[in-house]
Amino acid sequence: MPLIEWTAELSVGIDSIDEQHKKLVNMINALNDAMLTNSSHELLGKIFTGLAAYTQKHFTYEEDMFAEYGYADSVEHKRQHSELIAQVVELKERFIENPQGTMSADLMLFLKRWLTNHIMRTDKEYAEFLISKGVK
Repeated sequence: MPLIEWTAELSVGIDSIDEQHKKLVNMINALNDAMLTNSSHELLGKIFTGLAAYTQKHFTYEEDMFAEYGYADSVEHKRQHSELIAQVVELKERFIENPQGTMSADLMLFLKRWLTNHIMRTDKEYAEFLISKGVK
């Protein structure tokens, strides 16, 4: 069973962003599956590195839309992005630097909460604004 199930409740109503969020969900689920099947440290590190890189790409995409449409709360949203990226990068680096380290259920729960809370709170706020500007 996946750690995160994509539901309509997670949709922000903007297709391109929903697709990116689905990819993040799938990447977290792949990381969780790899952890549960005791995959190699190398494979876990590769998936985690990909997740961190894609998260940065996704945040850049959102921030470019903020700039294009003049989203008033973009400074605060970017600050949250920076904090989240810093947390994910720190966790990834700690994991990669420790070859004996393993993924933990606590880490997976953090990633699940991080993604779902970010989508449900701050992303839904900007989505309303962007949709009002005609973004679909």
